Amino acid sequence: MTGRPLSTALLCGLLVLSSSNVHAAPGSGCVGDDFLLQRDTLEAAKVTLPVFAHFCYRDKSGDYVVYLTASGDRRYGDDTLSSKIGAHLFKINAGPTLAAMGTVSDSAPAGTAGVQWWTKLTELNDIDGDGLVDPILVYRFYASDNGKMLSDPYEGRLKMIAFHRDAKVAIRAITGNLDLQRSTTASASYFKLPPVLQTHLVRKMKRMYDEQQFGFDNSHAFKPQK
Repeated sequence: MTGRPLSTALLCGLLVLSSSNVHAAPGSGCVGDDFLLQRDTLEAAKVTLPVFAHFCYRDKSGDYVVYLTASGDRRYGDDTLSSKIGAHLFKINAGPTLAAMGTVSDSAPAGTAGVQWWTKLTELNDIDGDGLVDPILVYRFYASDNGKMLSDPYEGRLKMIAFHRDAKVAIRAITGNLDLQRSTTASASYFKLPPVLQTHLVRKMKRMYDEQQFGFDNSHAFKPQK
């Protein structure tokens, strides 16, 4: 094979469009850490795994915090993976108290090295211009070879989660060295997103592909998840 281009169907018409490139840093914008990271707060919010990173933001509907959690129980040299991860989106109400708005829960399948949040790819932006932030989260499942973690961009799986208003969108990607080994599917909620948000997610995947972070499918367009 010479090169691994993304699907023409995914890229058609996107090259002339621009998209937000603002990413979150752990703890960014969180002025209430004395409350947000207290054990009592986390227990009341049913955040059970250790907090790996947390982000705060404000939009026209109020103040919010996103917790990314991970078991952190699998070590491979300098890399720490997890058998379980979770994400919790809360609105910060007066008091202060936390009101649950969305969750993510996942675990590493048997035979894999583990799963890891890619915090550098977290985005907290109002993508469609409605005054509401559309959080985007990314995590990757790493393959294993005789107990060793495989970090090649054409090994393993990846998931991207987006929250838009009351909807949670999931994009699942499987990679491999051959075209037929790769696939990219999206939940039904993806196809109901505003076109600008759909475009943003596709462009995000293209950037990840161009930067050799993950080898997305290059022979099929998005397909609905069954």
